[in-house]
Amino acid sequence: MIRRIVLGFVSMMSLVSVQAQNCDELFISEYVEGSRNNKALEIYNPTGASIDLSKYRITRWQNGSAQWTAQYSDSLKGTLESHDVLVCVLDRRDTTKIGQDTPVVLPLRLKADLFLSANYNVSYSMSFNGDDAVSLDKYNEVTGKWVPVDIFGKIGERPSPAWSDKAPYTGTGTWYSQDKTLIRKDSVMGGVKKNPSIFNPSVEWELNPRDMFDSLGFHYCMCGWPAKVNEMEKLADITLYPNPSIDHVTAFLGFVPNQVQVFGIDGREVKIVNQVRADEKSGGFVIWEAETQTLSAGTYMVVFTSSKGEKSVARLFK
Repeated sequence: MIRRIVLGFVSMMSLVSVQAQNCDELFISEYVEGSRNNKALEIYNPTGASIDLSKYRITRWQNGSAQWTAQYSDSLKGTLESHDVLVCVLDRRDTTKIGQDTPVVLPLRLKADLFLSANYNVSYSMSFNGDDAVSLDKYNEVTGKWVPVDIFGKIGERPSPAWSDKAPYTGTGTWYSQDKTLIRKDSVMGGVKKNPSIFNPSVEWELNPRDMFDSLGFHYCMCGWPAKVNEMEKLADITLYPNPSIDHVTAFLGFVPNQVQVFGIDGREVKIVNQVRADEKSGGFVIWEAETQTLSAGTYMVVFTSSKGEKSVARLFK
C-alpha cells in the first residue's frame, strides 16, 4: 500500500506528558470526503487493549446543526484490537442505482470493515459533506449520556463551502474537508473531546487528493511505539533520504554516531548494514548511509547515539 511520508521529532518531556494524557481512547485517524458517495472514516485504537465498539457511535452534525436527532447517528459494532483500525464506509453497494444512491466505488468498498447509513431516511451519519462536523461518541453508563471522544470540524458551524487552513471559512485558503482524503498526523495521540472555538484542519490533518483510498486500513501513531524507543533523553532533528527506502538510506546528522539502532514497530531491534562517513560533511551535517535490502516492508524507528550521549530519531519507511 502507498503510505505518506512522515518524520516527527518530539522532545522527551513533551512526549511523556502527551502520552500520559492520551493514547487512552479511540479517535478518528482518517477522513474521506470523495466524489459522489465515496465517504469513509477510519477509527484507530491507540490503547494497549481491545475495545468493545458497541459503546460507540458516529454522528454527523448536518449543515452546522448543534441539535442532535436519532437520524444523525449510527452505532458501531464488534471489537477493535489494540493498535488496529476500523474502516467505516457509506453503505451504497447496489451497482444498479444512480443519483443519490450511486454506489461507492469498488476500491473503497473493498476497504470497508463496516458499512453504515444504508437507508438515508433512517440514518445518515456517513453522508457527510465538506460543511458537516462529524463526531465519534461514547456512551457514559454513569450519566446515561453520549459524549464525544473526538470531533472533526466544529459542531454548530457551517463553513462555506468547507473548512480550510484560513479563517473565516468563506472559500479562502486551502479547502480540507471537501473533495479530500485527510490522514491524522502521527504526532496526534488523542481526539478532540471539546468542541473547538476554531477548527483549523491543517494543525492535526495531512492533506491528500480526492478519492485516495490506499492509506485506509492501517494507521501509524506515536502511541504504537514501544517504551524503549520513546524513552529518550534528547531527540534532535534529522532527515532521511530516500524515505520510503528501497535498497539504501542516507541520514544527515549533527553529530558523529557511535551507535545506530533500528527498531520495528513491535519493539524488536533489527540489523542493517551501515557505514558512518564521519569525515564527510554537507552543510555542517555528518553523512550516514545504510543498506536496507534486507529489511522487510514496514515502518522502523532509527535511533542515533553519539559518544557524548546525543540522540536523534527518525521514522524509516520500507
